[in-house]
Amino acid sequence: MALSLCSSSVANVGELACDKSRGVLKKLMIFNGAVAEADYVDEATLFAKLVTNSKLSKSDSNKIFPINETQDIADAAEANTEGSLGLGFKAILREGKPSYTVKFFAGADLLKRLRTYNNQTVRVFEWDANGTIWGTKSGTDFKGFQAKLFFVGNKLATGQAVEEGVVTMTISYLSVSEYWDNPYWAALSGNIEDVKPLIDVPLGFVSSATNVHQISMHIADSSLIGDYNIYDDYGVTIATLDVNFSALSGVGVPENALAITSVGTNAALKTLVVTYDATAYGLATGNIKLIPPTPTQLDAANVFNVELIAVTYPKP
Repeated sequence: MALSLCSSSVANVGELACDKSRGVLKKLMIFNGAVAEADYVDEATLFAKLVTNSKLSKSDSNKIFPINETQDIADAAEANTEGSLGLGFKAILREGKPSYTVKFFAGADLLKRLRTYNNQTVRVFEWDANGTIWGTKSGTDFKGFQAKLFFVGNKLATGQAVEEGVVTMTISYLSVSEYWDNPYWAALSGNIEDVKPLIDVPLGFVSSATNVHQISMHIADSSLIGDYNIYDDYGVTIATLDVNFSALSGVGVPENALAITSVGTNAALKTLVVTYDATAYGLATGNIKLIPPTPTQLDAANVFNVELIAVTYPKP
């Protein structure tokens, strides 16, 4: 009988029927948080968690940021480092790390926002064309793979190929162990488009008449002529969420609660009309910070795909 350590150092090589392999990438999702075991107890629960987390504020550590759908993908992995001996023996000395270049469509404004991730270390989920999501585990938590991303695009089109609006994303995975040795998957049947990317909509102070302030809601886009005002789309609906607005006041960083009496609209200026409590406003000093409803609250009121960003401004 041969002496062997195989029973403790290697695994059996049988295969489960219907085991999964990675399919063509459909969407990459930036996710630096963790999905707890209770939230992937079954496929429906996991899918609902992904949808919910995509509607969180970008300040939330469990926020999911889905990238536009893949139109082209190429393997850009580093080659393995090989070594050999004089009589022909060859071995892999170091495994090359996985990397891909991915192309998708995006405009100039989205590209500017994507490039804020350039060379940042993030974690990512892969959602493939088979409806399977891929990540890794840390303890019992489901997490994304560690990676660095780099985005380029918005080059002049040459008319020789499909180039206009094409953005190229390079995904460089940091851990061979995570990516090849410890991938985990779940087959999901939900609509991937329900996992929503959001657009930043900064609030802005326009004018005031004592405690009544005009507040704008503009998407800071790449158009030279002017930012996009979401008032016509959602202004009246957002005003109905007055109970979800809050405000602070104070010198430097506002920290003192400032009561809001009402939130209305101004159709002529296409602004929100925020009325602060007259007595509290009279006592307020320094700066005012107006805090809008969360993306989840907006979504529940059928205000889709946007995140209102709080504004801080000097008390007029």
